This record gives sequence, C-alpha cells and structure tokens, in this order.
Amino acid sequence: MIDITQYLQGIYEDLQSYVDNDVCLCKFKELNFEAGAIPDYTDINIQQLYLLRYAFAYAFEYSRMYLDVLSQIDDTNHISVTSVGCGSMIDYWSLIHALEMKSKMDCSIRYVGIDIIDWNYKIPQRQNDEVHYLIGNAADIFTNNSQFISDVYFFPKSISEFSDSELNAMANSFSSKKIQKNRFFVCISLREDQGSMDRDMQKTKCLIEAISKNGFYTKWPYNRYAYYDCNDGIVSLDNDFQYPQGALQFVTNLNMECVNYKIQEMNCQSDCQKYLSRWPILRVKHIRYQVIMFERMS
Repeated sequence: MIDITQYLQGIYEDLQSYVDNDVCLCKFKELNFEAGAIPDYTDINIQQLYLLRYAFAYAFEYSRMYLDVLSQIDDTNHISVTSVGCGSMIDYWSLIHALEMKSKMDCSIRYVGIDIIDWNYKIPQRQNDEVHYLIGNAADIFTNNSQFISDVYFFPKSISEFSDSELNAMANSFSSKKIQKNRFFVCISLREDQGSMDRDMQKTKCLIEAISKNGFYTKWPYNRYAYYDCNDGIVSLDNDFQYPQGALQFVTNLNMECVNYKIQEMNCQSDCQKYLSRWPILRVKHIRYQVIMFERMS
C-alpha cells in the first residue's frame, strides 16, 4: 500500500512541473473556505494544492475514526463502507492504515465512494478489495437506492457541502428504506470553527432523527464530538505520517513560484502571500469528528 509520504510526493512533483512553466498562480487564491466558499475541485491543479494542504491531516483523522469503528464492529474479517463525498478516497487509505494498526490486514473491504467530481489521485485499490467510484450527487444516489447494506457511512469533511434539501433527501432515504445491518456506523468529520461546526452538527441531528425513525437507536448526542486536547504534531502520534520536506518548502513559499514574482520579485496583489503560502495541516488541534454507532431496537 502506498504510504502517505509517497502519495504526497507524487502530487507535489506534478504541481511543481505545472508551476515550472512560469504560470500565474492567482487561481490558487480561490482555494479557501471563507464565508462558505467551495473551491473549483474540477481543476486538477486546485486538487493538487488542496491535497498537499489537507490530505496529510485528513488521512490521520480518518484513520482514528476507523479505529473507533473497528473497536466496536462485530466482524473484522469484512467491512463495507459507503463514503459520501469521497474525493480521492483518502478515507479508504485511512481504513487500510487502521487495519494495519490493528493487525487485521486479512480483512477485506467493500468500498463505494460517491463524489460529484471524478477526482485525480485516487488511492489505488488493494488486492482482494472491491472498490467502486460513483460519480454523481449523493442525494440522488441515496434517493435511487433500494436499501442500505454498508457497515459504515462516512462523510469525510463533506457534510457541510450538501444543501439542506440534499441532506433532507439523504435523511428521508435513511428513515424509509431497509437497513440491512443490525449495527452500523455514521462517521462525520466536522469543520473546526464553532459556527461551522454547529451548522454541521445540525445536519448530524437530522440524520440521527431520520435513522431513529427506522427502528434504530444511538447513545451518541448529535452535538458530541471527539477531539484532541493538545496541539501535538501528527508525526509524534503516528510515525507513519512523514510530510515530504520538498513539498513542505514548496507549499509554504508558493507565492514566490508565481511568474509575476519571478519577474518583479513581488506579487501582483497584496493578498497573494496570505492565500498562496498557507502551511499544510501538520498538527491535531484542528480535528473534530463523530463516530455514531446505531443499533436496531429489538
């Protein structure tokens, strides 16, 4: 299985080769989430910078979420996952990493990733796993779905990107359609700042209420979440997480790679450095997540 360092190194080399063509980097300033903005993920270069900034931390966070699942699941010989807004399938990598940590590498995975965009840099499929990548709106896919068969429904930093009507469509499916498992999990990665997190957790509440109408219960309050009460570096908690040094240098000085900077030794706008040269997330203080176990009422 590719390690996270190799994965990021490959993305860095591809972005470096694009930037080496002396291009203007203004479009990368749109890679921010201020006031609910959603970047243009259809642009492969935006994908590259997004993954270099966030995939490292997300891979760690999702692996911890899957460790929580694995500690509570009945059968660790096989696990089925539906990842809603899966992007490049970082959470699939994280599940494999969690299985490695649990010495459960014989566990086979059935993974269904759903995303509106066909992402580049998908995590390669492991031998003996069954992996499907569905391109479309998850709300439509849930609406057309006849039953729910997965052990885990995973929202990797995606719940905020669904409108209320889309979220309601998914909730309606959860409340009215057959759920095959007697025990299953909904895993939600939340945004960090309080206002955004509160909005995300209202969507959690909607899903919990919907699933409860279908004969299931959970002990998890919708506004409870897991977090780290420290700001340790991820590498200090898991030595498998080594951020490639060349990529770190590149990402944190990206404003200096712009063709305008190379010509004038200054950026064309005052906000270039602020938006272009952001550090990747390398510490745990940003992590907020929910792993909600549902059990069928007898």
